[in-house]
Parts: sequence; C-alpha cells; structure tokens
Amino acid sequence: MAVIDTFLKLMVTQKAERLVLVPEEVPTLRKSDETIPLPMPAVPADLAKRLALEVVGAEQSEALAGGQPVEGAYRSDDGDEFAFVVTTNGAGCRIEMYALDEGADSEGADPKKPEAREEEAVPNRDAPEVAPAQRTLEPRKSDLPAPQPDPAVLAALEESLRADASDLFLSTGKPAQMRIDGVIRGLDTALATDVQILQLLPNEEGRRELERSGSVDFGAAWEIAGTSRRFRINVFRHSRGLAAAFRPIRALIPSLPELHLPGDLLELCSHSSGLVLVTGASGSGKSTTLAALVDHINQTMARHIITIEDPIEFEHRDDNSLVHQREVGTDLESFSAGLRAALRENPDVILLGEMRDLDTISAALTAAETGHLVLSTLHTGNATAAVNRIVDVFPGHQQAHVRVQLAASLRAVVAQRLVPAADHSGRLPVLEKLIVTPAVANGIRDGHEHHMRSAMQTGAEEGMITLERSLASLVRNGQISRDTAYRYADDQQALHKLLD
Repeated sequence: MAVIDTFLKLMVTQKAERLVLVPEEVPTLRKSDETIPLPMPAVPADLAKRLALEVVGAEQSEALAGGQPVEGAYRSDDGDEFAFVVTTNGAGCRIEMYALDEGADSEGADPKKPEAREEEAVPNRDAPEVAPAQRTLEPRKSDLPAPQPDPAVLAALEESLRADASDLFLSTGKPAQMRIDGVIRGLDTALATDVQILQLLPNEEGRRELERSGSVDFGAAWEIAGTSRRFRINVFRHSRGLAAAFRPIRALIPSLPELHLPGDLLELCSHSSGLVLVTGASGSGKSTTLAALVDHINQTMARHIITIEDPIEFEHRDDNSLVHQREVGTDLESFSAGLRAALRENPDVILLGEMRDLDTISAALTAAETGHLVLSTLHTGNATAAVNRIVDVFPGHQQAHVRVQLAASLRAVVAQRLVPAADHSGRLPVLEKLIVTPAVANGIRDGHEHHMRSAMQTGAEEGMITLERSLASLVRNGQISRDTAYRYADDQQALHKLLD
C-alpha cells in the first residue's frame, strides 16, 4: 500500500473534503470551515517529496521536478478516487487531495475545492515578501526524482545492503563488486554496461559534467526492498569505459559511541572559533565523524550551523540549533564561494565538506580567524601531514604568513583510520589527535614538524594521542591483533615499545 493511502484513509474516516500536506508542518484535514490537525508529527521534507511522487506518478514526475504544478486524479488501493494538486517551492512539495463529487468519474470530475479562505491565501501576514528569484529557485539535486536504474543495478545494490557493504562498484564489462570491511568482493551478476551506468545520471547537466571533467558526483534515493535508501554516487570515465561508485548513506546520524569513537572528541565542539580538521584516506569515516560532531552541537547548543557539502550526506533537522545545509552545484557554485557567503550569514559553526584547493583553504582560515568554528576534512594520513598539506598549497612567498595564520586559528587535527577487528565483526577506528597547545603552535609557526610529533607523544594530559598509542590500546583490549597493529602503524618501533 502506498504511504499516501494511510493519510487518505483518515480523510475518508473523518469525512473530510480536503487533505493538506505541507513540508515541515503537521498534516491537516479541511472539513467545511473546520481545520483538523492530524495526530502526528510534522511531515519531513523528504517524506513530502516521496508522497508527492506517489500521487503524481512516474509520468508527471519530470514536470514536478521542473517546478511546475501538477494536477490530476489518484485512485487508492481501496478503490477510492481523489483529485490532487501538487506544487513545489524552495521548501519542498505541497500536496492537496480533494474528495471527488459523488457519482463523478475520475476522468472528468471537478474536485470539490472549497473557496480559499483569506488566511490560506496569506499564510503569514507578517512574513516578508519573497523575492521572485527565491520563488523560482531550482530544486536541490538530491531532491530531484532520480531516474530508475536498471533492475540488475537495483538487485546489486540490494545485495550489497544486505551484506552491509560500505561501497558498491559498477564497471563496464565487469560484474558488480562491493567493499566489505575494506576488502573488495565480487558479486555474481551480469557484466555492467555503459548504458546501465549512464542511466544513473540525474539530468543532462550531469551528462555534460561527465563529458567535460570525466566524472560527476550526485546523490540519489531509490526504493529498495520496500525502503527508500539514499546513495552518494560518483560516475567516472576510465580506459575501458565507464564506472560508478555507490556509497550508501545512513538514514540516522550515528553517535560517537556507535562509531566506536572516544567520547573526548566531543570536547572539539566546545571551541567558539577556530579550525578543527578530521583527516584520513577516502572511506575512513571522516564525513560520518563530522556529522556526529555537528549532531552533538545541534542537540546540546543553541547555534546557527551552516554546512557546505558536495553532496549533502546526512540531513540535520533543527533541534536546539538552527541548521542550514547548502549543496555545491545546486545552492552555490563552489566550496570557496559558499564560505565567502557564509561570512555574511552570521553562522556560529561552519561544516565544510572538504578543503580542496587554495581558495577554499584560504577562505576557511579567514572564517576560523573571524570568530567562527570551522569543521572540515583533508585527505592526509596523519596530523602533522595535514599542517604541511595546508601550507604547501600556498605559493612560497605566502607560506610564512600562512603558518602564522594557521598557528593562531587551528584548534585540533584528528587523523582517522579503520582497521579490521580481531573477531572479524567489522572495522574499528584508530585515531591520532593533535591538540594545538602553545608548544604545538610554535612548531607550526616555525615549521618544526618534530615539535608537533613530540607534543603528541607527551601530551596525553592535554588529550593528545599518537596512532601507535591508539593501536596499542586496541591490542591490549583484544579488539585487534598484533599483526594488524603493526601493519597499520607508521612507527613500528614505537609500537613495539608500547606493547612490550
């Protein structure tokens, strides 16, 4: 049964004339001049979008995605018939369902649309007039109805989800493969084709980006095994054709304990300003760790949080904080443009999905210096490499100034890796944490990397930890094997001393 039918049953039971579903508001029934709120929470925007697609059907979903109002008739599984009007705006999909006149057929019936009352025509008299540009804002990429993939692709995705795989890969001329606990494993599927992969692209803009740059990132949601699942997808060209990498996105934001991360990481959220970095290789859980930190701020503090992501991976709903999430390519042109705009939007916390280039890093340092807490990621293997990576992005004549800027604004660097658990139950995170004390700031300013390493080795009281100490702790607790620890250690001699 379609989800919208649940609401329509209530409409029929209450003998109401109209059902109104508005994103982030409690659904209401309209009965004569009476408005009846349904006994349920507000409808999330993603659920409103899903309901809208159920109502309009596949044939009219493209018109809805283009921002056009869609009208028509809908028949529930119980055989009841309703007329509908679905509209879109910046907030999402608004749905109105009307009872049809008795005896009228669904093809030509005029819905019983009560004359709009004045308070409906002007929902908020005190609200400021919305500029025309805002009214015609394009739908978010991840909110567009995603093209339905080939059934073989959906089957491979379903199998990877059942196996709790972290990634699924399609490549021209090869069977699908998935990553489980860091290891690539093949699936018994037919060979993937270019057509199957091209069908994944959400629109012509995605095709043009693939042709122009050789790869394209986007988010999509599909119905798999009766549940809507979201994925982060990258489609790219390679020497033998096309490939696609899928990363399933968790519906709920996990907490630090659920991620097996130490609770003292929450202390990083207590800074009122500065730069906090989470580093590691691709697939090491950096984005998930940052999402958990932002969720903690959202739950425990009254802050204005702006996220700048490509694409948006976790949806943060307003709890104690006000959260605005912006997506590169839809809401803004680039990370650096989003950061520059954020400085005029009065945030307390800025989540920056990735520090990719000089412009973005420069804007992030400026934001951290001017009273904002900036949380971001870098693709580096350890904490000291993160400092050098930032400095090396700048021209030689600017590097001394950048070191001074970084020494003043950097608060902490957490380098994260995932290693196999001893009981083969999955992977566990190991951390290297650098806290910027006065001694560490001097090392950054003077370019003395060994000062930063020494501070981490002796800075347990300040909350610092080296990768080797983190590995040794897991070995002593029986969570990972000694062989695993030595395989992932940067300094095997230091690890040997800690274990003996």
